[in-house]
Amino acid sequence: MTKSQSSLFRRALFLLGLGVVALAFFLTTWGRELTHIDAFNWISITLMYLVFFIPFFFSSIRLSRFSGRIPSLVVFWTGVIFYIIASIVVIVLLSLYIASVNTAIIAQAALLFLFAVNGYFALFASSHARHVSVEEGAKQRFIGEIKSKAQLLSLSADVLPVENESAREIIKQAAEDIKYISPLNDGAGDELELKIIISLNTLMELCNSAAGGGHPVALPAEAKKLQSLVRERKLLKN
Repeated sequence: MTKSQSSLFRRALFLLGLGVVALAFFLTTWGRELTHIDAFNWISITLMYLVFFIPFFFSSIRLSRFSGRIPSLVVFWTGVIFYIIASIVVIVLLSLYIASVNTAIIAQAALLFLFAVNGYFALFASSHARHVSVEEGAKQRFIGEIKSKAQLLSLSADVLPVENESAREIIKQAAEDIKYISPLNDGAGDELELKIIISLNTLMELCNSAAGGGHPVALPAEAKKLQSLVRERKLLKN
């Protein structure tokens, strides 16, 4: 089902349910004058129906892409269920003449206020979770790529000829040090991380050349450059 079809289906369900509520209203009140209790009860039933359908019309608490939205959805639906149960209790108390109309109206207004507060916190929780997810993604922007490339480079270094023993040891140590690099806030290490990626790519090409029988003279210098960059990046901490 496409997004537009899903939206159309939700609207159709909403209108159908609203029609059922309207039908029940006319069948139970036809031919007689509405009392204050009748009016309150049917307004409360309509509000309960509207509250029940709110989660289906707000994309920020939908189930698509689960990042951080399940907790907010649970909070929101808890508020919906609490509001409906409490509203039913108010309707019963009013219908049994245990509570007055004025008391019921005040209770209903208080319930709507509490539901609105719950909805705000549910949406806030969802927004905060998304913000944290974006921040974490930004901090990991280059780290994952660096660690992946370092592992591949370490494997390439294993097959370097004997004359490149020194470069191999430097590369292996740098790859080991990269394992312990942690993400930084606010992109503080982005520039260094980008330089490390460039150096890793360069070394990969040089190692492939050496393994293929070539004699890349730049290999030792580039290995020391990577080692220096990695050590400099390790010094940066949050």
